[in-house]
Amino acid sequence: MILDFLLETGKLKNIKRAGWVINGIDGESVADHCFRVCVLSMLLGDLLKDKYKIDMEKILKISLLHDIAESKIGDIPYESLKYLGEENKSRAEKEACKDLFKNIENGDKYYALWEEFEDRKSIEAQIVRAADKLEMMIQCYEYENRGHKLDHFWNNEFNFRDFKFDIVKELFEELKKRRKNGR
Repeated sequence: MILDFLLETGKLKNIKRAGWVINGIDGESVADHCFRVCVLSMLLGDLLKDKYKIDMEKILKISLLHDIAESKIGDIPYESLKYLGEENKSRAEKEACKDLFKNIENGDKYYALWEEFEDRKSIEAQIVRAADKLEMMIQCYEYENRGHKLDHFWNNEFNFRDFKFDIVKELFEELKKRRKNGR
């Protein structure tokens, strides 16, 4: 039922992004992160639509759904993958998504979009992947400007491995420049 789905996914407003928490930051929720990923995905899609054939509705749906499994399993930070393994995390997220989508109309279509993001199957999924990581680095920059020391985020290539688009690379370079200059 749609109401159950909304109540379940509403939990994302109360689930903190664990990568920040383990670094001593009582910061954004998963829902907070998803909001800016959606905005960034929209902007990137519009900037890239002259170069690629892009379905903007698909971008926005993928960006809304990309972290939906976390309403069931919580946010699992990069550091935890060493102990859990990417395969276990992936399996848990798939099961959580199947459970979330099983009782709503078009659930199979939403699951397919989520899976497309996970597998980077389309240009839209790749744009949202880039937005997901770029948003995290923007948030990192903001936390550093509030006095937190987060150099290890900037030194972890996992955090920017999906930056295949020139505009994303340019934005990331500008962010690093501002970080270096203390602005």
